[in-house]
Amino acid sequence: MEKKMTTMIAAVAVVAVVLVAGAFVILNNDDDGTKNAAIASQLQIRGNANDDYTIDGKDLDIVNDVIAGTKTLAEYPLADVNNDGVVNDADVSLLKDLIDRKDGTTAYVVCLDRNGKSTTVQVTYPLRNVVPYGTNMQLPTLYANGGQYVVGYFVSSYTTAEASISSTAKDLKGSQRNISDTAWSNFTALDADPSISGGLGAILVDYSGITQITEKRMGDLNAAGIPMICYESADATAEITTVLTLGFLFGGECETMGVKYAQTAWNLIKEINDKLKDVKDEDKTSYICCTMYISICGASSSFNTSATTAGGVAYASLNSDFNSTYTKNSTKMTSVEALSKFTDVDVIINNRSMDWGLTAEEIKDLVIDTWDHDNSGKSSTEYFAKFLDKLVYIDNLLPGAVKLAYMAHAMYEDTFSREWADGVLQDYIDMGTLPLRGQTLDTVLAYIDLSTYNAVTA
Repeated sequence: MEKKMTTMIAAVAVVAVVLVAGAFVILNNDDDGTKNAAIASQLQIRGNANDDYTIDGKDLDIVNDVIAGTKTLAEYPLADVNNDGVVNDADVSLLKDLIDRKDGTTAYVVCLDRNGKSTTVQVTYPLRNVVPYGTNMQLPTLYANGGQYVVGYFVSSYTTAEASISSTAKDLKGSQRNISDTAWSNFTALDADPSISGGLGAILVDYSGITQITEKRMGDLNAAGIPMICYESADATAEITTVLTLGFLFGGECETMGVKYAQTAWNLIKEINDKLKDVKDEDKTSYICCTMYISICGASSSFNTSATTAGGVAYASLNSDFNSTYTKNSTKMTSVEALSKFTDVDVIINNRSMDWGLTAEEIKDLVIDTWDHDNSGKSSTEYFAKFLDKLVYIDNLLPGAVKLAYMAHAMYEDTFSREWADGVLQDYIDMGTLPLRGQTLDTVLAYIDLSTYNAVTA
């Protein structure tokens, strides 16, 4: 995959840009600004010195070379396995334990803090007793086949997609967008629950929901010694790395699944890039992303970054009026005329979370309900009246690579056929990731366009 990197140097600090399978994460330098290394890392674990998908003897060779002085820490910053700023025999010892997948080993995970900056947190390998927050983190946990290690959840909204959550996991009584004080108290009490051996291993958070982890709640986590692993996992490509990293941390068959999941995705992204490499910027398909039926996504939304990875160009970058109007992650349309000035956009990609395991009749009903959805008395077709032949809905619960495939089809249907996109979904069904176990192309409503709607209403 082609990796593009922009370095920004501020007067007060220098930071390094980390490319996580297409998504940028910031790795802070020391306060004195002496480190300035760019990591194009895939597996987000210190010790993955060569920035690939696993930790093995190749990483040990690099660590030994850094100690010998034939390579530098600036070139291979993840060679600092224990995150103490130097590379020495202690890093070799810890790395050997990671290579051996030794139970009880401390793993140092590169992720985001609550301010969106890179941090390194310590967890015990293999990771157990986790609590995910937010669908965009809960599904990656399950895609890594880690549902067996979930001991609590704030909300579970999708009966089939989230069925692999452990049957003993406790409902903490939160919601999709809010962790109430009661739900948080239920979470903190879970750490002391005698039925949970060793207490909580980590809370897993998608960054889009980070406002629920207030400074006070972060203090609760620190006081209890509960690590927070946070990624921008709503982005399709960051989700891929999230699954890979969690799979490694859970260990065993979860690691195998994480690698298979990620490598299939990276192959897909490379295929998209290869097929579109000769398309000039001015000829690329423009898109507007929406969510929650009639909310328009701003330029920084993870839905937009995903569609860019799929080969499109954000309409916000082409129309300054649109860009200045829609600055938030999502802005609900206030009238059916909200998009009337922007009819020159090529495609509207509406992201809709839809459970699967459906019958043919349920598929038909869901297509109609989605296309004609009642938004406080006004159908979605009124909001998108001028765009119905440009509008598509893509199931947001699907694996990141599958969403990218359907986005690529929506924007370049002559290059990426519907059958091709369905084939990517079939690949993920076949690989054995538990949320899709037992599903077929006939039980998952992955993609809706005008022709789909017309077919079920004929």
